[in-house]
Amino acid sequence: MKRLIGNKNALESIKRNGKYWTFKVNENSEVEVNLDNQKKCIKPEEVSAQILIKLKQSAENVVRKPIKNIVLTVPAYFDENQKKATTKAAELAGLNVVEMISEPSAAAYAYGFDQQKFSDTNLLVFDLGGGTLDVVIVKIKDGIFNVVGIGGNTQLGGRDFDNVLMDYFVDIIEEKYNKEIAENVKVMQKLLRECIDLKIMLSANEEAKYSFKANLLC
Repeated sequence: MKRLIGNKNALESIKRNGKYWTFKVNENSEVEVNLDNQKKCIKPEEVSAQILIKLKQSAENVVRKPIKNIVLTVPAYFDENQKKATTKAAELAGLNVVEMISEPSAAAYAYGFDQQKFSDTNLLVFDLGGGTLDVVIVKIKDGIFNVVGIGGNTQLGGRDFDNVLMDYFVDIIEEKYNKEIAENVKVMQKLLRECIDLKIMLSANEEAKYSFKANLLC
């Protein structure tokens, strides 16, 4: 949802990424879902709100008390529209956003807290997530964290590596079996899961093998 929520260029993102998604998105950037055998279109904010509700419930189960106020993290390159839409999602989830900070800044804070190093320090935070890449320089002086430089790409993340692997294998499979699979949701979901596993293996090894099961085409 990060590539859709509050994004004025959502249509460009849909065009670029839509073929890899297992859900449909209309021209208004609304996600099409089936509820009780009826098609319904919901906004990205509503989808994100459901995720926040689940996270809220999980956190409350740990601390054993209601949670109302939160500090929300967003990609460093989020613009004001994206931030407002994300805040709206939190409100829909029954949460009050006390402060909004960038995800790399949150990582820097966590590092400083864990290391107990609050003297003069410069940190470079490289944050490669599932859908975004942020590179941030944080200057720490007298315990104050100040972001002095931001770079990144809101259309580059781990999922894009999955997509490249999928495109690679789709070409090979279609040529070998003389069948088109790009429109077969079941096959593409299976291929996605296996490409993710393959990517994880390549994170720790120089080589990894993948064997496509022909019976998936039946």
